[in-house]
Amino acid sequence: MGNIYTTQPELVEQLQMKMDKEKFYRFFGIRMANEGDGYDLTGERRHEIRLEQEQHENLDEYGKSISVAESRPISTTPTPVSWLGGLSFVERLGNPGTVAELHRRCHDMMPQTFDGFRLSVNRTLGNYLTVGHTLHAGNKPQSIDCQFNCSYQGDQQNDLTGEPYPMLISEVDARGNVTANLMHFIAPRWRAKLSATVLDSMMHNSRLFLDYFGEDYSCTCVLSNIDVMQRMGVFVASYLQQVTAQLALGVDIIYQREDIVPGGQAALVSAVGRYQQDNRQWSAMLSMHALELCYTQFYGQSLGASVQLQANILKRQAISRLCYHCHMPDAGFSFRGGIDTRGVISAVCEKRLEPLPIMLQLSGKMNHLSSRFRFGVGLILG
Repeated sequence: MGNIYTTQPELVEQLQMKMDKEKFYRFFGIRMANEGDGYDLTGERRHEIRLEQEQHENLDEYGKSISVAESRPISTTPTPVSWLGGLSFVERLGNPGTVAELHRRCHDMMPQTFDGFRLSVNRTLGNYLTVGHTLHAGNKPQSIDCQFNCSYQGDQQNDLTGEPYPMLISEVDARGNVTANLMHFIAPRWRAKLSATVLDSMMHNSRLFLDYFGEDYSCTCVLSNIDVMQRMGVFVASYLQQVTAQLALGVDIIYQREDIVPGGQAALVSAVGRYQQDNRQWSAMLSMHALELCYTQFYGQSLGASVQLQANILKRQAISRLCYHCHMPDAGFSFRGGIDTRGVISAVCEKRLEPLPIMLQLSGKMNHLSSRFRFGVGLILG
């Protein structure tokens, strides 16, 4: 018994150091690649994935939401090139968008899977307000979750990006946890975003984004989890320049000051680039710690495919993914599928059940190495 009591503090200290080290790696965008099959997720990551899933739940809004993101390059006389479900990009020397949207085309093709049963009921109240409820029952009884969400969309529209503003999206679950996102244009070229998450009556995560859209460049500043009293937080600055009509180059700088960081503070500089031609796009982000490469190509109006490579130089690990997306808006059908080098196959199928205002979702994910399989069924009303 004496040995147990003497070694227990050491084990706790080692476990805490390991968790802090993993948290430090994950902060720099190198969440890594081979750290598991993706089934065991933290509470913060569940909130991120849930927000990503809800962005793709309505097929009717799909073309509108992505076209807004892709139309952020600015020009007074655009020449759109049609691809994939009415989405468009413009070949010209204009604003390249932000660094955060560098790999957007590739990431949008990745299936966002879920397990168990999920029911979403949405209702529009007037022209600006939308409310809804979401019930998610997982494979385990304790994983049952009920959420209420509300979104407000203003009647003003920015001439540069085409985004309506102001926009407020909030979500609260049965335990009282709240997630909120606010977006507003404080000037024609200045966009501000604020996101916050409250878990167990405590501020868990807060971020402030400030974007500036120039004629042929964009600048972004991010303040994350700033604590003035403790002198802790994260500062991110990025710059993206449109060099030619097809090529954009930039830099991304991250500075973190926190106790878990070796030495109390750390900085990371990344070089970013994007090249697009007709229906193809290459994008890359390279730093001393990590590498991410993406390639996306569209075949006609309804089919697209993408390849992603992520490498963690510190851990000497890498993973690659192949994804594709089939979208047929006339039939109300959408299918996303993907496979990676860990042997994980995932797919999400969405079909609108006309003439009813119901959309059916089928989700599947299988790890061939561990023989684990997850299946989910979802219904969206409204």
